[in-house]
This record gives sequence, structure tokens and C-alpha cells, in this order.
Amino acid sequence: MSTSTFQDVQTSRAWQRAVSDELIDGVGSVVVEFFDVGVSRRWSWLDRPEAAALLAAAAGPDRDFDAVVVGEYERAFHGDQFRQVVARLNALGVEVWLPEAGGPVELGSPVHEALMVLLGAQAQREVARARQRVLAAMRSQTRLQGRFLGGRPPYGYRLVDGGRHPNPVHGRWGRRVQVLAPDPVTAPWVKWMFSERARGRTVASLARELNERGVVCPSGADPERNAHRSGERWIVRTVAMILENPRYTGRQVWNRSSTTGHGSGGRSGGRGSGALRYNPVSEWEVSERIAHEPLVDDETFVAVQGLRVAKPAKDGEIRRYRLAGLVVCGLCGRRMDGHWVHGRAGYRCPCVSG
Repeated sequence: MSTSTFQDVQTSRAWQRAVSDELIDGVGSVVVEFFDVGVSRRWSWLDRPEAAALLAAAAGPDRDFDAVVVGEYERAFHGDQFRQVVARLNALGVEVWLPEAGGPVELGSPVHEALMVLLGAQAQREVARARQRVLAAMRSQTRLQGRFLGGRPPYGYRLVDGGRHPNPVHGRWGRRVQVLAPDPVTAPWVKWMFSERARGRTVASLARELNERGVVCPSGADPERNAHRSGERWIVRTVAMILENPRYTGRQVWNRSSTTGHGSGGRSGGRGSGALRYNPVSEWEVSERIAHEPLVDDETFVAVQGLRVAKPAKDGEIRRYRLAGLVVCGLCGRRMDGHWVHGRAGYRCPCVSG
């Protein structure tokens, strides 16, 4: 099963075992189980702990099974994985049994070849449909309801009870929603950052003063969610990201960033824990109404986005970048930096200039 948050592990395992037992009733018995939890079907079998253990056991000289029974095809395989796994197990003298095949799968059988094509297409279709439904629901919930969809609260906010769940069924089950509310310790500092920046101060000077005053930084305020960071000091980029976050205007915003791929353990082409991508503003979903208490008004926020402190160049001249804060990178969605080139103003992004 791919998730443990929204599914019951014991129930899922039990019904898949029941299907397997029914398939081999009177023929054999299950001697060992392999059941991955919290791992997507998009991942290669070699990258799934239990699936990899199954392959290793099948290749061992003292294995005590001669067939593998799959309780649910769509929980175990994606794309062309099934053919690869069956070929590998067959080469070791291990059959693969499927409920849809009514027994062992034969790679050379035209009927089973057609069955594999059908099941593979069905598995991909299920993933695509589920993803589209979820994304459409999240867009609607953000835009129309201003609902908090999870994740870490922005620095300056905390989560509080927002009342009964708007879905009638979930509401009857006693489920509640969470909303953002100003954090009494960190919210004043967010307001201070916007106020000082609007006066013309540099982002670097704000980071420096926050450190001098001993103000706790985001990773220090929430260390459990930032175990990979020291939590000791503010850096310029952290302050800049706060000043660029439109959620401080009181509106809920979703899809500012996304990931592609599964990182080091994933299947190429999938989605999950891979490299972070900042989406262009046109792909953001913004709530139509104020969803939580704002920490900055719209006018100040807009003014801060276009603000750049003019600095003298080496020749003493002040460079003017009229499009500063307005030009967005088409690759990563970040605002591009002003860059004087060939005697005129230009704009570049760190993602391509390095």
C-alpha cells in the first residue's frame, strides 16, 4: 500500500491475503508474506524494502517457496514492471500467480500477454485519474474555501481549530479543520520585516538585525520539521522568502512549488520527493477571500515586491532596473535579479546563470 495515513494497514493486508488464499486454495499455502507500506507503486521493486527482500529470497539457495501470489495487481505494479518482475522470477524457477489470470502467468501466452497490457494500462489510468481528481479538489478548496491543505505553517502563524469539517460525512465523524492564526511570538517579527523593508532597508540588514536581537529563525521555531537545519541563524534567503510569501496578506495560496521524481529512491518520471521546482505565478491557486488574519496589507506587500535598494556601482553611478521584481524566470518561477550587461539593464536567474 502506498500510504499509511489514509489507509488501515491491517485491513489492506488482510483483504489482499484473503484474495491470495482463495486463489491457491487446494493447490498450496502461503509460507511467507512481503508487504510494503508507504511506498508508491511507481517505485522499482529494487527500491521497495519488502519487494527487494522478496527478490533476494527468491534468488536464495534455501528458499521455501516456488511461486509468488500477488493479491492486488494495481498495488504491486506500474507500467512495465510486471513483465520485468515475472521474467526475473521465472528465470529463478518461481511462478507468479495473479487472480486476474486465475493462476500462474505465462509470458509466452497470447492471452496472458494481452492481459498484461490491459492491467498495465488500467493501473496507469487509475493513477492518472486519482491524481487529477485530487489536484482538482485541492484547487477548488483553495480558491473557493480558502482551506488550509496541510504542510508547515508559514513563520509567524500557528495552526488552531477551525471548526467542524465542511464535508458533511467527515463532520458527522467528528473531524475538524485547521486554520492559520498569528503566532504571538513570531508574528510581530514578520510585521516588522515588512514594515522595515517598505522603508527601504536591505534584506541583508534585516537578517543581520534579527540575528543581533536573538530572534528565533523559522528552523529554530519549528525544529521538528527542520531537523536538517541548525536553527541558529537567519540568512538573507530566509528573510527574502518571507517577504515574497503572499499568504501573509491573509489569502490561502497553493501550488507555489512542486516536485518531480522521487529523489534517490524513486522511479524516474514519477512525482514525489525529487528536486523542488518553483511554479510560475500563473499556476498558483489563490483564495478568492481572506482566509486567515493578515500580517501585512495588500498595498505594503505589493510595494515590497517591487522594491530594490539602489546601490552605487564601481564607477559611482546608480543603476536603474525598472522591471526589478516584475520579471519572473520561466524555468523556476523565481523573480529574476537585475544585472547590468553591455551598458544596459538586464535580468537573470540563479538557476541558469550558475
